[in-house]
Formats: sequence, C-alpha cells, structure tokens
Amino acid sequence: MAATEKPLYYLTIDEASKLIQKRALSPVELTKAIVDRIGAVDRKLKAYLNFMPDRAMSEAREAEGEIQKGNYKGPLHGIPLAVKDQLDLKGAPALIRGQSAKSPRDAAAVERLRKAGAVILGKLTMSSLPGDIPAPRNPWDTTRITGGSSTGPGAAVAAGLCLGALGEDTAGSIRNPASLCSLVGFKATYGLVSRRGLAPLSWSLDHCGPMTWTVEDNAHMLQAIAGFDAEDPTSVEGPIPNYTAALKTDAKGLKIGVPRDYIDECRVRTDSEVLSLVDKAIEQLKSLGARVEDVKIPALALATFTDAMIYYNEQFSAVRRNLKDIIKNGAPATRARMYVGLLTSAGDYVQAQRLRSRLRRECEDVFARVDVLALPCQMKPAPTFDESGPLDTLWKHLEPEYQAPFNLVGLPALSLPCGFSHNLPVALQLVGKPFDEATVLGAAYAYQQQMKWYEKRPPM
Repeated sequence: MAATEKPLYYLTIDEASKLIQKRALSPVELTKAIVDRIGAVDRKLKAYLNFMPDRAMSEAREAEGEIQKGNYKGPLHGIPLAVKDQLDLKGAPALIRGQSAKSPRDAAAVERLRKAGAVILGKLTMSSLPGDIPAPRNPWDTTRITGGSSTGPGAAVAAGLCLGALGEDTAGSIRNPASLCSLVGFKATYGLVSRRGLAPLSWSLDHCGPMTWTVEDNAHMLQAIAGFDAEDPTSVEGPIPNYTAALKTDAKGLKIGVPRDYIDECRVRTDSEVLSLVDKAIEQLKSLGARVEDVKIPALALATFTDAMIYYNEQFSAVRRNLKDIIKNGAPATRARMYVGLLTSAGDYVQAQRLRSRLRRECEDVFARVDVLALPCQMKPAPTFDESGPLDTLWKHLEPEYQAPFNLVGLPALSLPCGFSHNLPVALQLVGKPFDEATVLGAAYAYQQQMKWYEKRPPM
C-alpha cells in the first residue's frame, strides 16, 4: 500500500507521480484502485462511454516494468487518465462521429500522453452524442448536471474515476464542466495542442486541453500534449516552456485586467454569489502582489453571438453530408445548431469574422497593458437536470456569457475553483496572451496555494 492517508483514487497527478517515482506506489496498484472505484460508483455517475479495464491494467503493468528497469519517463508515467469521446482512441468507437467501427489510431494528444507513459482507462461521454446515452451526473449533487460538452470528464475527474482527462472546448466545453465540478480546466492557445484525431465541431474554434484536480496537474498534462504537429494544419510551431517551472506561490508584479463593463453586461443573468466569490478571488490575487485595474473590451458584448454564428455554420458545413440523419436522429441541441447553420447566410458568417477581427484587435490593445484578464467562468452553480433543458446550450450561446468569447480569439483561458455556493462549486476564469500559458498557470497556482479549494472533495 502506498504511503498516503487519502484513498488512492483521490491522489492528484503530482502526488501520485512523486510516489511512483520513488517506488512508494505501484502504477498497477494505483490503476487497480481507480478501476475498482469506477466499478463502485460509475453506475450512478455514467461518466464512461467505453471503459477498458483489461487494457488499462496491461498498460499499468508495462509502465511498472519500465520504471523498475530505471526508465522513468516523467510525471505522467503510470498515471491513469481518460479521454472525451470526441478524441480518437485506438480500438474504441468514436460515437460523436456516428461510427460503430473502432478507431484505427489514437488522436495526436492521446499519442503524446501514451508517449509520456500514461495509462488510458477509456473514453468518457459528452453531450450531443447520438442515441439514448444518459447524461453524467455531478458528484457534488447527483441531481445536477456536470455542464457540457465535456460532461464525462467533469464527472470522472471530480469523482476520482481518473486522475485527469482530455476534454475539448469550442465555446466553453472544457471550462464549463470544470467550473461546475471544481476542476482546473485549461483551453490553451489555438494551435498549441494538436487537434489531429479530434472530431471537428468548428475547425476555427475547437481546442483540445486538460481537465485536472489541481493547477500543477494541469501543467503536467499540458507539458505532454503541447507542441507542433505537422499532421495538423492549424498547429503552430514554436518553443514549449517548462510549465511546471512557471508555478509560483505569489503574484508579485502580475498585472490583472478586469473587464468590469462586460461583467456588468452579464450581471443580470449571473448569480450574485458567483459575482461575490469571483470578486473575492481577484482581491486575494491583489493581496498576493498583483496589480488590478478595470479594462474595457467593447466587442465582448457581441462576442458570444459571433462565436455561435461561426460555430454553427462551421459545424453545419462539416456534417452536411450526413445532415438528414442528424436532423432525424441527433440530439435536440445538435439539431438546433444545424437549423441555425442552414438558415444563416455566407454574409452572416463573413460579418461574424469581421467582428472576430475587431475583438482580436481590442484584446491586443488591452494585453499591451495587462498580463491576464480575470472574470467569472460561469453564470451560476450547476443547475438540476429539471432546470436544464436540452436547448439551454443553444440559448446560452445567443446571449453574452463568459466563456465563448475567448474561443473566438483563441486565447488561453483557464477555469479555477474559487469557492462554493450552497456546496456547489464556483470558478474564476483567467485569460492570457497568446502562447503565454505559463503566466496563466503561474497566477492560478499562486491563488490555489493560498486558498486550497482543492482540499474539498465531493461527498461521493
């Protein structure tokens, strides 16, 4: 048994990797504990779509053998992770693609996790899948949703059904479940993480990224998956910094911009306690040495709708060959997006791209003065299933909100737990300059280490 007082399935990646490195914990022991945990609770949570325990145990034994021979690959070696269905996993079907056939190859990000020595437990469910697949339940309160569309990753990481997961974010789909489940979810800069093998929703908005329990865990996963991929035409070539080395326990010298006008624009739809907790988090960063100032980004007021116009048209274009089947059998929100894509024009799409360029210029002007933006990551804590209808995601994308604007301009954006409202998680969002993930992670870590919200786990 590992030298730890908490259950093995509640170890962070950072904690488990340190134990594995000094051989106080076996990858086989860790993986078996999580496999057993999945068997005990996932019948209720419904996070896994394709659970592959035999394969995972085989990979854990392989990792253990490598480590015993002195071939330790780094902090993900022997760590059990899982991936959203949207990412191809060799040997598993990709239901988001409407395929029953098994994928012949891993997605690029999955390949890189394997190269780092990770153990892959299987595929996690997501919203908008075809058929009668149940929605995952939130471990903080199983009457509530986990947020979309990385629904399975949100539930799985929060409940200890994996130590980290790969999600995908087109309009907030990493940060939304992360905020509702008390996770750190990071949508890195567009082009930093390869999307080869990621089923497309919107080619110019999709981002692949990690969902973890802590900031340092997120840095470990991002380190493994970031970098140029010649097979992805949107991939950007450039140096990859040491993200873990960027973590620090203060925020001295950090310049934080708060888009107060935009927060006020969203205020009428935002829970008052969410606003209060986010303001407290920003004040805490200020007490750690950050300088805080209000900033104006006027184009944010149109950014969510603009993101939706581009998203729905690009998704419509990507799947129009199968449009009849989607209209007949697709999930309600997917069908609604297809109708928007069908009924809007090329002129609407071009106008949306013009607004996108305007927002990009305004963000560049603001980031000439500040290092990160800080604002809420959600409108309210996780709603119940009864409160959340199948078309809520569509309506959310047609009014100003906090997540989609940063897909539009491809900026790194991170969801960070900042408290609880009636025992439900609330999150701060930190947004950085292009390819400056290190600064975002550093600011997040400084706050995390002061407040330690990660010490509170769901009552499962």
